[in-house]
This record gives sequence, structure tokens and C-alpha cells, in this order.
Amino acid sequence: MMAWLSTAKYHGYNLQSFDLGNMSQAIWSVSQGKPLVFTTEGIEWSRLSLHVELFYFLLAPFYALRPSPDTLLIIQAAFYTLGAWPLYRFAYRRLAHEGAALALVATYLLFPIGQTAVLFHFHGDTLALPFLLFAIDAMDQKAWSRYAMWLILSLSCKFYVAVPVAIMGGVLWLKGERKAGMGTVLLAGMWGIVAFLLIRPLFATPEAAQTGASISYYLDHYFNQFFTIDHTFLARLSNGLIVFAPVLLLAIRAPLWLLPAVAVALPVMFSNGPGPSYDYRYHHYVLVVPFLMTAAVFGLASLRQKAESANPPQKWHRYAWITVVITLIFSSLLVSTPLSPLFYLAESGSGLGNDETGYRQTPRDTFKDTWLAEQVPPDAPLTASDQLGFRLVNRPVFYRNHMKFKEFAEILPAVEFAVVDSLNDFALGTPDEILEGRVSADHPIITQLMTNPEFKLLNAQDGLLLFGKKGEAVAQTIDVQDATSPLPALAQFDNLIALIDVQIVPQGNNRYHFTYTWQALAELNGRSPLIAVSHLAEIPHARIVHLPTLALAPTTSWVPNQIIIESFEIELPDNISPGEYPLSVGWYDTSSLFAAQTNEQSRIGNDFLVGSVTIP
Repeated sequence: MMAWLSTAKYHGYNLQSFDLGNMSQAIWSVSQGKPLVFTTEGIEWSRLSLHVELFYFLLAPFYALRPSPDTLLIIQAAFYTLGAWPLYRFAYRRLAHEGAALALVATYLLFPIGQTAVLFHFHGDTLALPFLLFAIDAMDQKAWSRYAMWLILSLSCKFYVAVPVAIMGGVLWLKGERKAGMGTVLLAGMWGIVAFLLIRPLFATPEAAQTGASISYYLDHYFNQFFTIDHTFLARLSNGLIVFAPVLLLAIRAPLWLLPAVAVALPVMFSNGPGPSYDYRYHHYVLVVPFLMTAAVFGLASLRQKAESANPPQKWHRYAWITVVITLIFSSLLVSTPLSPLFYLAESGSGLGNDETGYRQTPRDTFKDTWLAEQVPPDAPLTASDQLGFRLVNRPVFYRNHMKFKEFAEILPAVEFAVVDSLNDFALGTPDEILEGRVSADHPIITQLMTNPEFKLLNAQDGLLLFGKKGEAVAQTIDVQDATSPLPALAQFDNLIALIDVQIVPQGNNRYHFTYTWQALAELNGRSPLIAVSHLAEIPHARIVHLPTLALAPTTSWVPNQIIIESFEIELPDNISPGEYPLSVGWYDTSSLFAAQTNEQSRIGNDFLVGSVTIP
């Protein structure tokens, strides 16, 4: 289920290049002889100069067999599930009761912060979970060689795994395993120091050393709001309760084993970062899970001992099933999976459940797959929209259009192509407020590309745009003229814009030249930008975004009575059947949650039938 949900978000273009795109390009780079290098943020970075995820080198051969980001998502789901086996062995050994052991396994698999971590991109700390559980199982058997092997693998997943591992060593020491405990502390401490102070600087490029790979950046990125937490104290506290509450009934009975979990959770609760990072829905708490489950096993073993020594003996294993029920309730309320009734009630723009911003794949998503495969050259250096970029990361140079460390204009000399979605259909929020994404996410990028003399528009289909430095351009021009009074109009759009004239001229080979003449009827500067989109009836994915009035003369620059003449070419796909297809045009409000659907919910006034296009 978790593998299906993770990959459904990917195939629905509802994930951004950060973080999964970064990890994918970095792991792909190993096949090119590079040390986990990625370029998405505008500079050449190595994962070894960030979180030191050495384990990714072991994943590289598997990624090479199927070099696609969703391969990593499937691996991550499988890894999390794998943790059920050592947990079952450990629990059954301690409890001597198959039902209770299986109940704890169910608790682990349903654990809310475990599920949210699996569903949130791809991260090394989530991969560390089964290794930590295998290490705990080996510890319980006093199989110290296996214990050390599993610890080394878990530490290789991310450098700050050293923190809970060191605390676990302290717990072992307090429990009487002095040699193993001290060895664990030394191993974790030495690795943490080597990784953070030696490996990170060693693999940082000069640019990265000054920005994202620096220690000051790391601390500032995650903890620069440390002294302002009073405003968010209740939110942080509630997230902390969500982390611990599912198993607290059992785990509180083994308080020493809660210490490694607390060592992970407390820094996260006091952090900021993107998200914010203290939100349970991300991956930052996931290292808490193996230690909470360990505390739950020891806590239930303590209950068992007391229950069996009572007169008469009590049914101690019922506490295991109570914990399963509590965890299931938390999971169904807090995680968007088919186990939750909320999954089927997801609203538009929620990013949840069966909404098209959640796990549902739309016909346009399928069209994106085809268009990207056919139009975007492999290997060439390029920049791309966040949602589209996932399919394009396996190349030496790939940038997000919105980078962290460079402005878009700075990277244009280094790329040959740019991929943009002028009808970006990822928008989270409500009809009253968009919180993330929106149709106009890349409209400023389109303006920069259309005004850059080095770049040409090479292809445009259903809002998907390919710009490049070489190739035959699809012409786009604009002419703005002053006028003193309204002209006779073919149509008006909500008394804001008038359509004065339309001309459609065939150019041959399914290529057409359109000229639209508009007149502003009102002051448009005080409202959100409007975009014009023409629709060819009965042809799927044949919407035509009017790029000249989107990028070269946006409606926010129009003044009343001004005449705007936009001319542009379109090239229709070769697979369209001959015939006559009606052509209509409408204007859409970019501030609408539904603008990318170009439907009546975002339309200004009514659309207008301007004529037809004949396909010979």
C-alpha cells in the first residue's frame, strides 16, 4: 500500500524535485563516476557534503537497473516494511506470545510518523529504520558482531543517526552491558565527528562550502528560530504528542529506552527549517520509531511479568491490542491512506487522498509522460519546473526553475533547454486561498525565456513548453497600441476585456498562425493577472495558452482602451484526424485554485467561439 501511494504521487506529478529529485540525481551520478552529486539548487553539491548518506552508494547499482525516481520510493517502502521482521523476532523472544508480537508489528507498520516518512519523498533516515531494528534484535541476543554490522549500516544512512545510536549505547551501559555500551558510544561519536567535521568539508565544492555545505548554513537552516518558539509552542507540543502517543501506554514502562527517541524528537521539536520541520508529516521524527517500538516491547514484557505473577494471572497481551487500536486511530486521522475515511473525502487542493493533487493521476499527467519523453532531449543540460523535473533528473546538469542559491537568469548560460508548464496544475489550498503552487508558478520564468535572445520556443502543447537555444522557433509577438475609445467588439469578457478581431492562417504541415486583437475595457492593474486560453474542441490536450499576453504584455500592464495585438504560431500533433474543429477562447483568473483546469470556476465571463481550424 505504501509503495503504491508513494509512486502514485510521483506519477500524478504531485511531488516536487526537492527532495526526491535531489536524491535521484545524486544516486544516478554514481553510475557516472561522481560522489552523489546533484545540481538542482544551482550549485554542484554532493550528498557527502550534506547528510553524508554513504549508503546511497549501495543503492546505486539497483537504481541503475531501473533509473527512475519511483524506484527509490519502492525501495524505501520495502525497507520500512523489512523492519517488521527483526521487530517480530525480538518481540516474540521477549514475550513468548505470537499474538502480542504480531500486534507490535502491526503497531510499527501503522505508526503515523513512520507512514508519513515513507510517503514524504526519499530520505536516508527512513532507510536506517530496519538496520536499527536488526541491531536491536542482535543486541537482545548478545550477538555483538551482527549488532556492530547493523549499526554501521544504519550510521551510513545519515550522519545524525549517530545521535540516537550514541544514546542507545548509554542505555546499554546503564543496563550493565558496559563493553557493548561503551563501544556503541565510541562508534557513534567517532562517526558523527568524522562525518560532520571531515567528510562534509572534504566533498564540498567551493560554492557549496560557502552556502549549503557550511556548518553555519546547516545550523541556521534548521535552528535559526530557536529563540522565537514561544509563538509556536502549542503546535510543537501537539506534534510531539502525535509522535509519542500511539505507544506511550507501553513505552512509558521502559523509560530508559525512551531516551534515544527523545534525543531525536527534542531537536526536531525545537527546529524550524522548511515545512516547518517540526511537523509530524515530514521525515524528521522517523528515527524515533525503532526506539519507541523497543520501549514498547520492554514495557509489554514488564507488564507480562507482573500479570503472570498476579493471583489470578491477568491477560497482559490485551495491552498490545489496545496499542494497535490507538495507533490505528491516530493513523486513520493523521495519515492520508485508504485506511482513513478522510482519504475518500479529500477536497480539491487538499493534496490528500483521491484528489488530483493527492494520489490520483489525471489524463494530463499521462500526457505529460508522453510529451516529456518525445520532446525533451536526453542528457542535455536543462532547467525545468519542479513537478516536471522529476522525469528529467538523470543527467549531469539539471536545475530547478526556482533554485535556492542562484537566480534563474544566472544558470541560463549553462543550459541548452528549459521545460516549463504554463498551466501548472499543482495547487494546494482552498478556493479562497492558495498555499502552495498555482497555475502561474512559472509565468515569470516564461517571461524571462521569451525575452532572452538566446532562447526560442520550440514546442508548446496543452501548456507544456520547451525552450531551447537551437531549433526552429514557434513565433510569438505582441503589439500594443493606444486608443481613446472602445472599438466594435466580437465579444466581451466580464466587461474587462473585449475581443476585437481574430485571424487564423494555415501555414502548412499542421502549423497555424493566430492573431488576436484585444482591448482593455477597465483598469486591470489592481487585480491578479488573467491568461487567455484557446480550446480546440474534440482534441484532447489541445489547449493553446496565449503566451504573448501572458509573458510579453500581461494584463496587469494594460490601461483602459489600449489595443493589444498578439500573434503566435501553433503546431498541432501529426496524429490528429482530418476534419474541422471548433475553436473557442476564454480568459482565466490566475488566482483561482482551478485556473489550470481552465473551467467555469476560474473563467472570466463566458468563452467565445471564434471560428474553426481545418485539419487536411
